[in-house]
Amino acid sequence: MFLAAADPWWADWPKFLPGWFAFLWVVGAAVRKVWLRRQKLALGAADDELRNALTAARSSFEDIITQGRRAPWFEADERRETARSIRDLADRRSDQALRGVLAKVADAWDEAFARAPGAAKPRIRVMGQPSSPEERAESARIQRQFGMEADAARAGLEHIKAALVRLNELERRTHGRS
Repeated sequence: MFLAAADPWWADWPKFLPGWFAFLWVVGAAVRKVWLRRQKLALGAADDELRNALTAARSSFEDIITQGRRAPWFEADERRETARSIRDLADRRSDQALRGVLAKVADAWDEAFARAPGAAKPRIRVMGQPSSPEERAESARIQRQFGMEADAARAGLEHIKAALVRLNELERRTHGRS
């Protein structure tokens, strides 16, 4: 009985390569799908809504820094829910870094509101009459409050910049946006 010489082990590889390439392509596509899903969850559902809330808060913080605002300004309809809406939008994200920065933005808004002086009281003054020591002390206290309010607003602006950088990074990973 005559035995034929066996083919070397590498002779069968070329016929299996297309199958291996197809397998690797399917596994790579599945890994990419899982990775993209994770990135979309980190970004959250309404990324444009978050961006709009952050830009509105940024313009309000800039307004606080340039002019200083009293407590009734924070209670207006368009600004009353600023911190709460940012916290709600942060809760819809799974990225811990973004959530942390958004919480700091909301805390800065609350701090700026807490530092704002109360509503201005009407004053009756006579021309040429010097101000009393109580009026000067009250004016100095209000100016200190405006300064602390502006400091909280500056911190809020820094946190907003960090949040927008992180949001842009997540969008670039997910959508390819710049």
